[in-house]
This record gives sequence, structure tokens and C-alpha cells, in this order.
Amino acid sequence: MLLRFRATNHRSIRDTIELSMTTAGFSASRPADGDWQPVTNRVAGIFGANASGKTNILDALDFARRALQHSAHWDEFPRSPFLLDKTSKNDPSAYEIDFTIKDIRHTYGFEAGRSGVESEWLYSYPSGRKRVLFERGAPNDIDFGRNLKGDNRRIARVMGSHSLFLSVATHWKHKELGRIQHHLTSHFEYVPFSEQQQAGRIRSIRKWIEDDSVRRKAESLLRFADLGILRISAESKEIPEGQLDNIRHVYKALSTIISSTESLNSAGGSVDDFIAEQQKEIGFWHSTGDDSEYRLDISRESAGTVSWLSLALPALRAIEWGGVFAVDEIDASLHPKLVSAMIELFKSPEYNQTGAQLIFASHDTSLMGHLSGGALEREDVWFTEKDLNGATDLYPLTDFSVKSDHNIERRYLSGRYGSVPQISWQDFQRALEVGR
Repeated sequence: MLLRFRATNHRSIRDTIELSMTTAGFSASRPADGDWQPVTNRVAGIFGANASGKTNILDALDFARRALQHSAHWDEFPRSPFLLDKTSKNDPSAYEIDFTIKDIRHTYGFEAGRSGVESEWLYSYPSGRKRVLFERGAPNDIDFGRNLKGDNRRIARVMGSHSLFLSVATHWKHKELGRIQHHLTSHFEYVPFSEQQQAGRIRSIRKWIEDDSVRRKAESLLRFADLGILRISAESKEIPEGQLDNIRHVYKALSTIISSTESLNSAGGSVDDFIAEQQKEIGFWHSTGDDSEYRLDISRESAGTVSWLSLALPALRAIEWGGVFAVDEIDASLHPKLVSAMIELFKSPEYNQTGAQLIFASHDTSLMGHLSGGALEREDVWFTEKDLNGATDLYPLTDFSVKSDHNIERRYLSGRYGSVPQISWQDFQRALEVGR
């Protein structure tokens, strides 16, 4: 369960931002009864003007995950510092996550500069007081807490300046640290928004649908969304040997030029995995007025259908395992009622018994209102805004006095909470007049 995330000097984030998933009234180091569920929020919706930094906050969280998962194999530590001033590009970037494993709070973080990892730390709070597991102040300068068992010194000696110790320790089969790294990487999923992601979403659906139980869930989700789809079929097709040779040739060529910061296998699997995906055909069977059924391949389905499945299926997986599901532009290609239904799923104590959390960015202000089933509460709403220097600020709606009779959507659009674009009609008119 995510309690808090901090990021500094990442893309448009210059100064430290903090996204807190604990309730506004909670300030202790741990709950009195040790149960984190009542004092944590299930949903955080981030709203703001275009280019205000919503996506960059989610990207920072995902970058921390990717660094934990892959940096053991990195030859350099990639950075995306703030570039709109003279100093930030030389300053370190920092990321810190507060989270729970079996109701025990942990804090993990790291700083990375131009020469690689500059510091790294991991703490736990089994009884409310901080217990140091390790603290790193230089590439191979690590102090280990007496409670951290394992071959820590030997692992530290083989670690380079471009790798996180937690990532390297997992690679070397460190039992305790591997468990923590696995929790942070496998219990977090990020769905970015871009046209390039459409192919990736289709690949994911093809893989998921192989499982009969997942296919049945997908059929139920499609019927729920009222998309006119009755069922899904999974079939195989043959690929001519000549095409297979071409695929292997292209794949081999790509493997020689892909970035060193992420292996080809971690980015998309082996060539055999890729070929196996191309051999899968997913059919969507549509109903018609004459009681007939017509099949469409997934590549011919609407963006809305693909978006709904690519969001709803991993959302159900997060609910099952108690993970964090982050989505950029959650309202893209989806009707507000479907987005509202997903929010309600995470907020429902009946269905979300694992403490799974949804973090999303959106422009759909109706989610702040009283849309039937799934309206965001005051503690669920966050805003992003850029200052005069182009740096992103993140702040919650709870910073403002909000009464029960306030129309949050209307007040937001009127600028009461900031975070809305300042539109100049004069500039728009000048743009229309250029070239006349």
C-alpha cells in the first residue's frame, strides 16, 4: 500500500512535490492498532491545465519503479532534470516512497546525479520507530543496519555507481531485499497515454486473453460497458516461414541499437515471445439486430473498447493483489460513467478488500461532482499548477476550506483552487489574424 511519494528535479518538477495517500487527519508514524487501511485513501485524482505536470508526477513514480527493476544492468543512470533554469540540470534528482508490506511501514528512496547514484536509503518501522536497513552515501559506501541479514558487503562490492543497491541485491538473490524490491515493482502498474501505447495495449490484451478466467472477466467487462460485444474468442494463425525470417532479422538488428538503460527482453520479451504474440488472433463477436454475430479482430476494434479492456483488466488485477494502479488521461476514449465505475470499484470496501489504490490524471471535471456512483471526495482531489518559472507544484483540495454544499467542479472551473489555464482571447484572435 502506498502511503506517500516524493519527487524532486524530474522533468517539470523542480522543487520537491509530495503525493500523500494517508487521510488528512492522520499524522502519526503508524496507526495505533497497526491497521493502515482506515487511514489511507484508495483514490487520488490529479487535475490541472495542459502541460502543468500531471503526467510528469506519474512518470516520476514509474521511473522509480523502472530504476528499481532494471538498474542492476544499467551502464549509465538516466536522468530527466528540470531544464528551465541554469542550475537544476546539475543538481541531483530524488525519489522517495513510503509504503507498507504486511502492515509494516517502509521508506525507500534514492538520489541520482550526473555521475550516477549519490545516495540511497531503506528504513522500516515495525513498532513505529525508524529502523535503518541500509544507508548509502557513495557508490560503494553503505552502512547496514544490524537487522538486515544477508551477504550485504559482498553485494555492495560488485555494485557500480549507476545501479541501485536494492536492484543489485535482488539480482544476487538477497532474500529480504528481494522481497521488498518485488513488492515495489510487481505491485505497481502505470498506463501512460499516447498513440504509441495503443499497440502495447493490444499486445497486453492478447496475452491476458489466453487465460480462460481472464477472458470470461473481459467478456463481463465488455457487457457491463454496453459495447455491443457478446463474447471473445482466442485463436492461432500460421505465419509463413519467410515472414518469420524477416521478423528475426529485424529483431536482431534492433537488439544492437536499443538503449543500454533497458534490455530488449525487459522492454518487449524475446523474439520467440514476439512471434508467439503475432500468432494470436483475438476476435470480438458483435451482436446485430437480426440475432446474427459478426467477428472483428482486435486491431479493428474501437479505441474505446481497447482502452476499456486495457484499463479494466489490470485494475481488477490490482484489486486482487492490493497493488497501485496509475493511469494517465484516464478519461481518454472512455465515457465518464465508465471512469466513475472504475473509481467506485477502488473506493468500495466490499470489492476492494486488499487496499488497492488508483492514481490518475484527468481533465474530466465531472468526476469532482456528483456523478452517480464514483464521485471523488474532497481528499481524493489533487491539483497541479506551474509557477512563473515553469516548475510544477502539486497540492490537495484539502488545502482549501470546502463546505458540504460547495459545487467543487464549478468552483474549480471558476479558478477558486487555481490549476486552470489562463486563457487570453486577445492572443487567440491575433493567432487567427496572422497571415491574413
